[in-house]
Amino acid sequence: MPGERSRFIRARVVIPPALEEQAVAGLWDVGCLGVQVTAAGRVARLTLDAYFPGLAPRRRLAARLRCSLLQVGLGPRARPRLSVVRAGRWIEKWQRSLRPMPIGRFLVVPEGCDAAAVSPRRRVLRVRFGQAFGTGEHATTRMCLRLLGAHLRSDERVIDLGTGSGILAMAACRLGAGRVVAVDDDPAALAVARANLGDNGLVGSVKLRRSDVAAACQSGAFDLALVNIGASTIEGLLPHLARALTRGGRAVLAGLLIDDEDRLLRAAAGCGLVLLDRRRLRPWSALVLRRP
Repeated sequence: MPGERSRFIRARVVIPPALEEQAVAGLWDVGCLGVQVTAAGRVARLTLDAYFPGLAPRRRLAARLRCSLLQVGLGPRARPRLSVVRAGRWIEKWQRSLRPMPIGRFLVVPEGCDAAAVSPRRRVLRVRFGQAFGTGEHATTRMCLRLLGAHLRSDERVIDLGTGSGILAMAACRLGAGRVVAVDDDPAALAVARANLGDNGLVGSVKLRRSDVAAACQSGAFDLALVNIGASTIEGLLPHLARALTRGGRAVLAGLLIDDEDRLLRAAAGCGLVLLDRRRLRPWSALVLRRP
């Protein structure tokens, strides 16, 4: 995997051992591919090395990391140091271990995997490895796919906010959505999403748009919104979502921890949105809200 695809961004953060679980959860929340934990000296401190796709914009990633680590209880001194590294044995081993993943009504096929024996009951989603968030391995993506399969109706208008790899937009197409708009403010992510659409024969089925997610909510009315971008961003987005959804429209929200649920549900109620469904894969949660 030459060039950009052989490089990854490493975020290194030093923490007290008592905060290991929260810190690792915070790193996963931002979309890391893997975390290596190293103890130094008498284990007074732990070093966490989290690896992210090499095309992730570093300034944006650093800001998201600082916010996520603050949310899980680490102070402002826990500032991650970012550097670009080449793929080591850990990533090669991880790539070799990838297999097609049956997730709800879908079969997610990572790049390089064979999907010859596919059940006709599952829709195939081919996803390129390691260039944008959303390869199907993370719990938040899996919950989104299952909730999408449970709540999308044929010919509905769908918006995917923070599309990353485009996996959720492609899944909506596979289930018969009418109009699908996929939004991201990162041109590198949109390039990956465009490539994935090509691999899946869906180039003409999804409209890719570079935009801030709040601004994208003003682009029309939607029956279903897919939002897998983190609790703090979602909370600020709720008023825009409430206006963008049709009556009876739903929003699938993920990228949040179970501990975030109460705060988000209170904020949602203030915007006139009600809880319709919920999934949990500890420590993660995904919510489906409905506009009455």
